Amino acid sequence: MTRVLTANKANELVGVPSFFPAVLEALQLQGAKTRGLAELTDAQWCDLLALCDLAHLTLPLVRACGDAAPSWVRRQSDQNLADNRLRVQRIEAAYAEIARAFDDAGIKHVVIKGFAQYPDFVESLDHRMQSDIDLYCPEELIPAAQFALGRLGYIGDRTLDKFPADHLPEMTRKRGWQWRGNAYDPDMPPGVDLHFCFWNAATTRLPIHGVNEFWGRRIEQRRGNFRFPALSSMDNLAFSALHILRDLQRGDWVIHHVYELAWFLHTHAEDDALWQSWKRCHDDSFRSLQAISFWLAREWFHCCLAAAVDLQISTIRRPVREWLERFSRSPLTGMFHPNKHGVWLHLALLESRWDRLLVLGDALMPFRLPAVGAPGQDATKGRHKRRWWPSQRYLKYVLHVAFRIGFHLQTLPNTLWHGFCWWLDQQRFSKSF
Repeated sequence: MTRVLTANKANELVGVPSFFPAVLEALQLQGAKTRGLAELTDAQWCDLLALCDLAHLTLPLVRACGDAAPSWVRRQSDQNLADNRLRVQRIEAAYAEIARAFDDAGIKHVVIKGFAQYPDFVESLDHRMQSDIDLYCPEELIPAAQFALGRLGYIGDRTLDKFPADHLPEMTRKRGWQWRGNAYDPDMPPGVDLHFCFWNAATTRLPIHGVNEFWGRRIEQRRGNFRFPALSSMDNLAFSALHILRDLQRGDWVIHHVYELAWFLHTHAEDDALWQSWKRCHDDSFRSLQAISFWLAREWFHCCLAAAVDLQISTIRRPVREWLERFSRSPLTGMFHPNKHGVWLHLALLESRWDRLLVLGDALMPFRLPAVGAPGQDATKGRHKRRWWPSQRYLKYVLHVAFRIGFHLQTLPNTLWHGFCWWLDQQRFSKSF
């Protein structure tokens, strides 16, 4: 059984596997240490690799740790790298086919996330896992884009009528592929996520001025003969920071997104022209939201920061700063013991009391029931397939709903207690002035 680390402070890494701090130490962008990895047993390495595959960190970690990894880990990583390299090529080929169909139909779009993260967010695409192709189209072009994808054989999940994010349900080609335990399988068909907005103010109840201007500043990226429309560097930075913020509010895993953001901040720390454009094109309220994700990147991965970024972090409002000081490691511990501490960050960003009540109620005990057969009904929160799960879809649905109710009830006391402590700290601070 894996030993866990404990600590007294609420914001420390409590209850995580003993190998996890070694992973973070090895991925530091300044002062990285691999000694902790070199001391792990083979059994711990197996657990580590299983987690890092889910977190999309295996390839950058093995690259960072070098000889600190056992020879069998390096051999396995070499195979993963070869598979991933071929997978990237096939994803780019799939995108090229989609782009031609969109051009023929007069559908404008930009590529977001995925291979559009290179070179700003990753050193090499070979070391970045990608499962889906994410495309943004103006909302009025979404029906035409769906039709064009349908003609190419992509089928949408009809069990979801409305997805509570910023994109439609995934469209994919089935083609008889089956999961064989290889997260880097080149034959795994990539899904396509059609994004209709860069930030969904309707579901978050948090309008952000400036995101709609991304479209007008889009650029063309080129890598040899491979070309695609993408966000400008400063807008891609903002979009990535907002993506992390949204996932923090929802309790999703964000570690690899934060690592890539840290890489951007670290490698662009001396790019004065970029940060001048960032300050000019994004107003202060927009930059302050991005600064929340920048804080996590600095704390988790010790990256260099431009003076403009450091200054923006220093202006974070008191309630948000209180959340960061108390809960900034909760997304990490939540990978092992799920929590809903992100809801308190969400509430700190809202102005309307009514919006806060609605968000709080939906987070603590949501009443939406998924459709029978909707995605995720045969997987755990940690994205593992349940091997013992029944194949009968209605029984699977009942068990899934029961597990979700149990999850919400289990996290409720912890969420309320930490939320009360956070609120109490704010009250004490306000009374001191």
